[in-house]
Amino acid sequence: MKKLLSMIGIALLMTGCTDDYKDWADPITNGPEEALNVGISVSPTSAVDFATYTNETVQLFNASVTGLEIVDGANESVEAMYSAEITNEDGSRSIPLEVNGNGYVSTTELESAVNNLWGRRPVARTIPVNVVGLVDINGTTIAATGSTTLTATPNAPIIEDAYYITGTVNGWNNSNTDYELSNGGADAYENPVFTVLIPGSVVTGDIEFKVTPKSGLGGDWSKCLTASETEGSFATDNAGGNLKVAYVEGAKFYRIQFDMMNQTWTSTALKFGEFFYEIGNEGGWGISHALYGADGDGKYTGFYYLDGEFKFKPNADNWDDDLEYVNGTTINGTLTSAGGPNCPDPGAGFYKIDLDAASLSYNLTKIESVSLIGGFNDWSGDVEMTYNTADGCWEVTTDAVSGEFKFRANHDWGINWGGDVNALTQDGANLNITAGTHTFKLYLSYNGAHKVTIK
Repeated sequence: MKKLLSMIGIALLMTGCTDDYKDWADPITNGPEEALNVGISVSPTSAVDFATYTNETVQLFNASVTGLEIVDGANESVEAMYSAEITNEDGSRSIPLEVNGNGYVSTTELESAVNNLWGRRPVARTIPVNVVGLVDINGTTIAATGSTTLTATPNAPIIEDAYYITGTVNGWNNSNTDYELSNGGADAYENPVFTVLIPGSVVTGDIEFKVTPKSGLGGDWSKCLTASETEGSFATDNAGGNLKVAYVEGAKFYRIQFDMMNQTWTSTALKFGEFFYEIGNEGGWGISHALYGADGDGKYTGFYYLDGEFKFKPNADNWDDDLEYVNGTTINGTLTSAGGPNCPDPGAGFYKIDLDAASLSYNLTKIESVSLIGGFNDWSGDVEMTYNTADGCWEVTTDAVSGEFKFRANHDWGINWGGDVNALTQDGANLNITAGTHTFKLYLSYNGAHKVTIK
């Protein structure tokens, strides 16, 4: 500001020049400039509870301009505009908010920002607020900053860590925990969808039940989740009748899901086929890779190259009832049938893919190596193969293999293949080959469909 005033003074001096004689021995002098210490002062406003607050806008902070008393006559025309942001607890993330001259912001935008940065757990949060003010004094703009805090409580129901089915499948025993609804151990406000699998073998008719929260175990029925008048919703505090799931002949499992945030629930009778499918970026989202499950229990396995995000689906030719990602790591996670994002990229590589479509979870095992091992070296060493991404196979050309041999992964017998060269299986019989130079191409997909060509 001092530099700006000096420049203005020079400009005024130049415009005042005339042809009149000036005595340069007696130059014009200016007194020292007085600095403008104009700033803003911000302070907290009243706490806001989004569960009860109904106005369209809410005051984010109180603000005022300071230092005007030293500006000689300059406060005749003063205006201030503000911008603000709120941050997460450690300040690593922030969200900007549009505020007016009195520090008010849209309630909807503020609530969304608070939920994004702090989660939806309904506890009072002390949230840092950073403010920038642009103060206009008679046409000259001065920028100033300030900070304060906001106390806000998200709008969400109380969600416990665990819930249990209490009903016909366990004799209405309010202390029984055989059928736990779980969200995979995640934060209940990050993943509020809880799931339980009830085996079809214990179901002989329609299932009637209530849901007992962990804090209600042992005889307290007052906290139970019950039926609501609205289809697909549930009531809290034992306010309704029993929830019901219809009996389905031949169902392997009954999957029951409760969304504790939106207070809705669904049930699905599961009859698993032989195959589920992985589809993803590695095939341009156009190739369905078969995962095989022999026992009809919803557990499937396959071996494929992954490179990018992916999903699972029960049908090779359509997306009906596909499963999406909820939470986890890049190599294992929890799934949902209610819609969600793709499973995250685990990093380009070859993987053993295990899917549990019943419990809605998956696990990836990185195949770091595939090799041949056999009697040619007393079963004590490995002939390494290389993955050919263009042909989709593990391959090697060698003269070191003769007699009995097998294939195995990661230099370990936990994953190995043998048997019929056109239908290799886990723990299959030893293969046999005569001495000579051979090229092996091993195509891995699922148990009984693995095959090897030898030339």
